[in-house]
Amino acid sequence: MIVTKVAKRYASALFQEAKSRDVLDAVAGDVRSIRETVSGSRDLFLFLKSQIISRDLKKQALSDLFDEDLNDVTRQFLKLILEKRREGHLYGIVNAFNQIYKKEQGIVDVEVFIVQKPDTNQSDRLLKALENRTGKKVNLIFNEDPALKGGITVRLNDTVIDGSVKHKLQQLENSLLQPEV
Repeated sequence: MIVTKVAKRYASALFQEAKSRDVLDAVAGDVRSIRETVSGSRDLFLFLKSQIISRDLKKQALSDLFDEDLNDVTRQFLKLILEKRREGHLYGIVNAFNQIYKKEQGIVDVEVFIVQKPDTNQSDRLLKALENRTGKKVNLIFNEDPALKGGITVRLNDTVIDGSVKHKLQQLENSLLQPEV
């Protein structure tokens, strides 16, 4: 996802304010909740982006959705976003905040493609192995892909480790089809 300059500036400001007030983890939780809510509803995303819908209606909607559960810093930040008419950037802002927070906390996202989600024991072992390898805290994101037939594929930034049965079968097929020299 491309994050705009506006989103980066607002996210950075929210991050600095939360950090200075020592409520960074609480605000990060709020931001995660907002992100999940907005990304889970195309209608809400379009509602916030619309320039036709009044600011008062948007303010009421955001208040109804989030006010009870949010930290004061996050609540005030949402009000500021509305005052400055930046609600259309809200999704970008929460994504940018998430990136800043993860970088500050030394957390990396690792995508794991697997036939079916592993049990807790397997997941914990994989998490520990990846944390040892990267030297950082790892956030595992599991994606189920039955086409892999078995095994696992791991994507960390630009690095892909493909240990899937599908990949091994492709390698075998390629080696068998190579003409002997």
